[in-house]
Amino acid sequence: MDLRQLRYFVTLAEQRHFGRASELLNIAQPPLSQQMKALEADLGVELFDRSTRPIGLTPAGQTLLREARLILSQVARAEATTRRAGVGDGGRLVIGVTGTAALEFAAPALRAFGRRRPNVQLALREMSSPAQLVALAAGDIHLGFLRPPVPDDQFAIKLVHTDPFVVALPADHPRARQDAIRLAELNGAPLVIFESKEAPAFRDLILHVCRSAGFVPSMIQDAQQIMTMLCLVGSGMGIALVPRSARRLQIEGVVFRPLIDTSPDVELYAAWVPNDGASLAQDLLDLIDEDASETRVRPDLNIIETRK
Repeated sequence: MDLRQLRYFVTLAEQRHFGRASELLNIAQPPLSQQMKALEADLGVELFDRSTRPIGLTPAGQTLLREARLILSQVARAEATTRRAGVGDGGRLVIGVTGTAALEFAAPALRAFGRRRPNVQLALREMSSPAQLVALAAGDIHLGFLRPPVPDDQFAIKLVHTDPFVVALPADHPRARQDAIRLAELNGAPLVIFESKEAPAFRDLILHVCRSAGFVPSMIQDAQQIMTMLCLVGSGMGIALVPRSARRLQIEGVVFRPLIDTSPDVELYAAWVPNDGASLAQDLLDLIDEDASETRVRPDLNIIETRK
């Protein structure tokens, strides 16, 4: 049993689907399956109940999941502490972000952090929420801003932002002239939505809001990124439910309208591994607490890397 197998196991146990887990781990399904069978053979127990869809965990698998998360957290702590010891008072804070909300509400804090810690390099990586969980466990990022669910037995988590849903419409849609919209008024329109592998829980939340409001789409068009979703809306391919912060993405041919329907807010969490190397992440979160004002993202941040 090695760390790679444990990372594979935790990802598969959380995703409960070989296809999604293999995509997040960037490996093919057969090698992932072989690694899990090798792990089971090494331990002498079955870890997965493969008779169900999605796959489940046996009692032994549930036990290993708890222990594996602790082991991976300790490894990430050792790596982060060692790296910080090597860079002294400076350091590097790698942040995972999803969508537009994180940059919108965190922009003032990022600027203040750059002034307070000028020797710290900030690196932003745009990643899906499931990918952030994998990166946090591996120590590849130090702080993630992501959508739930987030396992609180492995990470420290904090609710940092809530955003109401709005509906994105083609500008020439008949309902675009209204100040606010009931989803049922759009019944039968195509729906543009996140792919399940990119944001499974967020996708489920959107579909729940649609069902509760009496909206049944004529078809569903999948997209990986919110920018792609809005471009499809602007092309007349359908409507989309998006967080209000998406309005900052000014896409030609797209208008945003608030919902009359009552719906849950979109939650955004901060997640980090609670270890000795987490002080930089905590400093940034403290600044976010201090400054909750809305500020546009400007190019005066101390950011040296932006990567998808």
